[in-house]
Amino acid sequence: MHFLLGVDGGGTSCRARLEDRHGRILGESRGGTANPRTGIRQAWDNIMQTCLEACRQGQLSSDDMQHVRLGLGLAGTNQSYERQLILSQPHPFGETCLLTDAHTACLGAFNGGEGGIVILGTGSCAVSFIAQRFHLFGGWGFPISDQASGAWLGLHLVSHALAALDQMQPSSPLAEQVAEHFGQQRENFVTWQNQALPRDYASFAPWIYAAARQHDPLALELIQHQVEWIERFVRQLLHTGCQQVALMGGLAEAVQPWLPPSLLTYLAIPQADALAGAILMARQQLGYRP
Repeated sequence: MHFLLGVDGGGTSCRARLEDRHGRILGESRGGTANPRTGIRQAWDNIMQTCLEACRQGQLSSDDMQHVRLGLGLAGTNQSYERQLILSQPHPFGETCLLTDAHTACLGAFNGGEGGIVILGTGSCAVSFIAQRFHLFGGWGFPISDQASGAWLGLHLVSHALAALDQMQPSSPLAEQVAEHFGQQRENFVTWQNQALPRDYASFAPWIYAAARQHDPLALELIQHQVEWIERFVRQLLHTGCQQVALMGGLAEAVQPWLPPSLLTYLAIPQADALAGAILMARQQLGYRP
Protein backbone atom coordinates (compact mmCIF):
# COMPACT_ATOMS: atom_id res chain seq x y z
CA MET A 1 0.00 0.00 0.00
CA HIS A 2 1.22 3.52 -0.83
CA PHE A 3 -0.94 5.24 1.80
CA LEU A 4 -2.33 4.50 5.29
CA LEU A 5 -5.55 6.10 6.50
CA GLY A 6 -6.41 5.80 10.20
CA VAL A 7 -9.76 6.63 11.77
CA ASP A 8 -10.55 7.18 15.45
CA GLY A 9 -14.33 7.23 15.79
CA GLY A 10 -16.43 7.63 18.91
CA GLY A 11 -19.93 8.56 19.96
CA THR A 12 -19.27 12.29 19.69
CA SER A 13 -16.84 12.71 16.79
CA CYS A 14 -14.35 11.01 14.53
CA ARG A 15 -10.91 11.94 13.25
CA ALA A 16 -9.00 10.70 10.23
CA ARG A 17 -5.28 10.89 9.45
CA LEU A 18 -3.62 10.10 6.13
CA GLU A 19 0.05 9.09 6.00
CA ASP A 20 2.32 7.87 3.26
CA ARG A 21 4.22 4.61 3.65
CA HIS A 22 7.11 6.48 5.29
CA GLY A 23 4.92 7.87 8.05
CA ARG A 24 4.63 11.43 6.75
CA ILE A 25 1.27 13.01 7.61
CA LEU A 26 -0.47 14.17 4.45
CA GLY A 27 -3.87 15.16 5.82
CA GLU A 28 -5.93 15.18 8.98
CA SER A 29 -9.60 16.01 9.52
CA ARG A 30 -12.45 15.80 12.01
CA GLY A 31 -16.13 14.89 11.59
CA GLY A 32 -19.27 13.87 13.44
CA THR A 33 -20.32 10.80 15.41
CA ALA A 34 -18.98 7.46 14.15
CA ASN A 35 -20.61 4.91 16.46
CA PRO A 36 -22.74 2.49 14.36
CA ARG A 37 -25.02 1.84 17.33
CA THR A 38 -26.41 5.35 17.00
CA GLY A 39 -27.26 4.75 13.32
CA ILE A 40 -25.09 3.10 10.68
CA ARG A 41 -26.05 5.49 7.87
CA GLN A 42 -25.12 8.65 9.73
CA ALA A 43 -22.02 7.05 11.25
CA TRP A 44 -20.70 5.77 7.92
CA ASP A 45 -21.46 9.03 6.12
CA ASN A 46 -19.50 10.92 8.80
CA ILE A 47 -16.59 8.47 8.57
CA MET A 48 -16.42 8.72 4.78
CA GLN A 49 -16.68 12.51 4.74
CA THR A 50 -13.87 12.74 7.29
CA CYS A 51 -11.69 10.25 5.38
CA LEU A 52 -12.24 11.98 2.04
CA GLU A 53 -11.38 15.34 3.55
CA ALA A 54 -8.05 13.93 4.79
CA CYS A 55 -7.43 12.52 1.30
CA ARG A 56 -8.32 15.88 -0.27
CA GLN A 57 -5.74 17.55 1.96
CA GLY A 58 -3.24 14.94 0.82
CA GLN A 59 -4.09 15.73 -2.80
CA LEU A 60 -4.95 12.12 -3.60
CA SER A 61 -6.64 11.45 -6.91
CA SER A 62 -9.51 8.99 -7.43
CA ASP A 63 -6.96 6.52 -8.82
CA ASP A 64 -4.89 6.83 -5.65
CA MET A 65 -7.78 5.67 -3.46
CA GLN A 66 -7.30 1.99 -4.30
CA HIS A 67 -3.77 2.28 -2.89
CA VAL A 68 -5.03 3.41 0.54
CA ARG A 69 -5.21 0.88 3.38
CA LEU A 70 -7.94 1.96 5.81
CA GLY A 71 -7.59 1.27 9.53
CA LEU A 72 -10.81 1.86 11.46
CA GLY A 73 -10.82 2.22 15.24
CA LEU A 74 -14.50 2.67 16.07
CA ALA A 75 -16.62 2.71 19.20
CA GLY A 76 -19.53 0.29 19.25
CA THR A 77 -17.84 -2.44 17.19
CA ASN A 78 -16.94 -5.05 19.79
CA GLN A 79 -19.90 -7.20 18.68
CA SER A 80 -19.80 -9.27 15.50
CA TYR A 81 -23.03 -7.74 14.13
CA GLU A 82 -21.67 -4.17 14.24
CA ARG A 83 -18.30 -5.31 12.87
CA GLN A 84 -19.88 -6.97 9.85
CA LEU A 85 -22.14 -3.97 9.36
CA ILE A 86 -19.15 -1.66 9.16
CA LEU A 87 -17.00 -3.97 7.05
CA SER A 88 -19.78 -4.41 4.50
CA GLN A 89 -20.13 -0.68 3.80
CA PRO A 90 -18.98 0.59 0.38
CA HIS A 91 -15.90 2.80 0.12
CA PRO A 92 -13.30 3.76 -2.50
CA PHE A 93 -10.26 2.49 -0.63
CA GLY A 94 -8.20 -0.67 -0.91
CA GLU A 95 -7.75 -3.01 2.06
CA THR A 96 -9.62 -2.41 5.31
CA CYS A 97 -9.12 -3.54 8.90
CA LEU A 98 -11.22 -2.78 11.97
CA LEU A 99 -10.90 -2.78 15.75
CA THR A 100 -12.65 -0.82 18.47
CA ASP A 101 -11.37 2.65 19.29
CA ALA A 102 -10.16 1.26 22.63
CA HIS A 103 -7.98 -1.33 20.87
CA THR A 104 -6.39 1.27 18.63
CA ALA A 105 -5.94 3.63 21.58
CA CYS A 106 -4.02 0.87 23.35
CA LEU A 107 -1.83 0.29 20.31
CA GLY A 108 -1.12 4.00 20.08
CA ALA A 109 -0.47 4.46 23.80
CA PHE A 110 2.38 1.95 23.82
CA ASN A 111 3.43 2.12 20.16
CA GLY A 112 2.32 -1.47 19.65
CA GLY A 113 4.05 -2.68 22.82
CA GLU A 114 2.58 -4.20 25.95
CA GLY A 115 0.38 -2.19 28.27
CA GLY A 116 -3.20 -1.34 29.16
CA ILE A 117 -5.50 1.62 28.77
CA VAL A 118 -8.72 2.86 30.27
CA ILE A 119 -10.51 4.99 27.71
CA LEU A 120 -12.84 7.58 29.20
CA GLY A 121 -14.87 9.50 26.65
CA THR A 122 -18.52 9.50 25.69
CA GLY A 123 -18.26 5.76 26.40
CA SER A 124 -15.68 3.76 28.33
CA CYS A 125 -13.64 0.62 27.97
CA ALA A 126 -10.49 -1.02 29.28
CA VAL A 127 -8.12 -3.04 27.12
CA SER A 128 -4.64 -4.49 27.45
CA PHE A 129 -2.25 -5.85 24.84
CA ILE A 130 -0.10 -8.62 26.32
CA ALA A 131 1.88 -11.26 24.41
CA GLN A 132 0.26 -10.15 21.14
CA ARG A 133 -3.22 -10.70 22.59
CA PHE A 134 -5.91 -8.19 23.47
CA HIS A 135 -7.95 -8.38 26.69
CA LEU A 136 -11.15 -6.33 26.72
CA PHE A 137 -13.28 -5.22 29.68
CA GLY A 138 -16.49 -3.22 29.50
CA GLY A 139 -17.47 -1.06 26.59
CA TRP A 140 -20.68 -2.96 25.81
CA GLY A 141 -22.67 0.18 25.17
CA PHE A 142 -24.67 2.79 27.01
CA PRO A 143 -26.70 2.57 29.21
CA ILE A 144 -26.04 -1.04 30.29
CA SER A 145 -22.25 -0.63 30.32
CA ASP A 146 -19.72 2.21 29.75
CA GLN A 147 -19.25 2.83 33.47
CA ALA A 148 -17.21 5.93 34.39
CA SER A 149 -17.83 7.45 30.94
CA GLY A 150 -19.20 10.87 30.12
CA ALA A 151 -22.58 9.39 29.16
CA TRP A 152 -22.66 7.35 32.39
CA LEU A 153 -21.92 10.46 34.46
CA GLY A 154 -24.57 12.45 32.61
CA LEU A 155 -27.19 9.74 33.10
CA HIS A 156 -26.63 9.65 36.85
CA LEU A 157 -26.63 13.43 37.08
CA VAL A 158 -29.89 13.88 35.16
CA SER A 159 -31.53 11.03 37.09
CA HIS A 160 -30.51 12.54 40.42
CA ALA A 161 -31.64 16.02 39.39
CA LEU A 162 -35.06 14.71 38.40
CA ALA A 163 -35.41 12.83 41.70
CA ALA A 164 -34.34 15.98 43.56
CA LEU A 165 -37.04 17.91 41.72
CA ASP A 166 -39.48 15.35 43.15
CA GLN A 167 -37.86 15.90 46.58
CA MET A 168 -36.77 12.26 46.73
CA GLN A 169 -33.04 13.05 46.63
CA PRO A 170 -31.06 15.86 48.25
CA SER A 171 -30.58 18.81 45.95
CA SER A 172 -27.38 20.77 45.34
CA PRO A 173 -26.31 23.73 43.20
CA LEU A 174 -25.47 21.28 40.41
CA ALA A 175 -28.85 19.55 40.65
CA GLU A 176 -30.52 22.96 40.56
CA GLN A 177 -28.47 23.89 37.49
CA VAL A 178 -29.74 20.81 35.67
CA ALA A 179 -33.32 21.45 36.77
CA GLU A 180 -33.07 25.01 35.47
CA HIS A 181 -31.69 23.68 32.20
CA PHE A 182 -34.92 21.72 31.80
CA GLY A 183 -37.06 24.66 32.89
CA GLN A 184 -37.93 23.03 36.24
CA GLN A 185 -40.39 20.88 34.27
CA ARG A 186 -40.38 17.11 34.75
CA GLU A 187 -41.99 16.64 31.35
CA ASN A 188 -39.00 18.36 29.72
CA PHE A 189 -36.67 15.74 31.22
CA VAL A 190 -38.79 13.00 29.67
CA THR A 191 -39.09 14.69 26.28
CA TRP A 192 -35.31 15.16 26.14
CA GLN A 193 -34.68 11.57 27.22
CA ASN A 194 -36.82 10.22 24.38
CA GLN A 195 -34.38 11.57 21.81
CA ALA A 196 -31.11 11.86 23.74
CA LEU A 197 -28.02 10.06 22.43
CA PRO A 198 -25.00 9.05 24.55
CA ARG A 199 -23.19 12.22 23.51
CA ASP A 200 -26.12 14.28 24.82
CA TYR A 201 -25.77 12.69 28.24
CA ALA A 202 -22.00 13.16 28.05
CA SER A 203 -22.44 16.88 27.43
CA PHE A 204 -23.21 17.23 31.16
CA ALA A 205 -19.82 15.83 32.24
CA PRO A 206 -18.03 19.23 32.17
CA TRP A 207 -20.75 20.58 34.47
CA ILE A 208 -19.89 17.88 36.99
CA TYR A 209 -16.15 18.63 37.08
CA ALA A 210 -16.78 22.37 37.28
CA ALA A 211 -19.18 21.85 40.18
CA ALA A 212 -16.77 19.48 41.93
CA ARG A 213 -14.14 22.21 41.92
CA GLN A 214 -16.69 24.27 43.86
CA HIS A 215 -17.14 21.36 46.30
CA ASP A 216 -20.68 20.55 45.18
CA PRO A 217 -21.64 17.40 47.14
CA LEU A 218 -23.49 15.76 44.24
CA ALA A 219 -20.62 16.36 41.82
CA LEU A 220 -18.11 14.97 44.31
CA GLU A 221 -20.27 11.90 44.86
CA LEU A 222 -20.55 11.23 41.13
CA ILE A 223 -16.80 11.60 40.60
CA GLN A 224 -16.12 9.29 43.53
CA HIS A 225 -18.26 6.61 41.87
CA GLN A 226 -16.43 7.24 38.61
CA VAL A 227 -13.06 6.80 40.32
CA GLU A 228 -14.24 3.52 41.89
CA TRP A 229 -15.03 2.16 38.43
CA ILE A 230 -11.68 3.36 37.07
CA GLU A 231 -9.98 1.45 39.88
CA ARG A 232 -11.95 -1.68 38.93
CA PHE A 233 -10.86 -1.32 35.31
CA VAL A 234 -7.21 -0.91 36.34
CA ARG A 235 -7.31 -3.97 38.60
CA GLN A 236 -8.65 -6.07 35.73
CA LEU A 237 -5.90 -4.83 33.43
CA LEU A 238 -3.19 -5.61 35.99
CA HIS A 239 -4.54 -9.15 36.28
CA THR A 240 -3.82 -9.65 32.56
CA GLY A 241 -0.15 -9.02 33.20
CA CYS A 242 0.37 -5.42 32.16
CA GLN A 243 2.70 -3.30 34.25
CA GLN A 244 1.41 0.13 33.31
CA VAL A 245 -1.89 1.72 32.38
CA ALA A 246 -2.66 4.89 30.45
CA LEU A 247 -5.86 6.89 30.86
CA MET A 248 -7.12 8.15 27.51
CA GLY A 249 -10.15 9.94 26.12
CA GLY A 250 -11.79 13.29 26.69
CA LEU A 251 -12.28 12.81 30.46
CA ALA A 252 -8.83 11.40 31.26
CA GLU A 253 -7.29 14.73 32.16
CA ALA A 254 -10.38 16.04 33.93
CA VAL A 255 -10.58 13.14 36.41
CA GLN A 256 -6.85 13.14 37.29
CA PRO A 257 -7.12 15.45 40.35
CA TRP A 258 -9.50 12.99 42.04
CA LEU A 259 -7.48 9.82 41.51
CA PRO A 260 -5.97 8.23 44.66
CA PRO A 261 -2.17 7.89 45.04
CA SER A 262 -2.48 4.08 44.97
CA LEU A 263 -3.79 4.32 41.42
CA LEU A 264 -1.35 6.95 40.21
CA THR A 265 1.58 4.59 40.71
CA TYR A 266 0.40 2.45 37.78
CA LEU A 267 -0.35 5.27 35.37
CA ALA A 268 1.78 5.94 32.31
CA ILE A 269 1.78 8.80 29.83
CA PRO A 270 0.49 7.64 26.42
CA GLN A 271 3.16 7.69 23.74
CA ALA A 272 0.62 8.49 21.02
CA ASP A 273 -3.11 8.63 20.41
CA ALA A 274 -5.76 6.32 18.94
CA LEU A 275 -5.19 7.73 15.46
CA ALA A 276 -1.57 6.61 15.62
CA GLY A 277 -2.87 3.23 16.80
CA ALA A 278 -5.25 3.02 13.85
CA ILE A 279 -2.38 3.77 11.47
CA LEU A 280 -0.27 1.09 13.20
CA MET A 281 -3.14 -1.40 12.92
CA ALA A 282 -3.44 -0.66 9.21
CA ARG A 283 0.31 -0.97 8.72
CA GLN A 284 0.46 -4.33 10.50
CA GLN A 285 -3.06 -5.48 9.48
CA LEU A 286 -3.94 -6.41 13.06
CA GLY A 287 -7.72 -6.01 12.94
CA TYR A 288 -10.78 -7.72 11.48
CA ARG A 289 -11.01 -7.61 7.69
CA PRO A 290 -13.81 -8.20 5.15
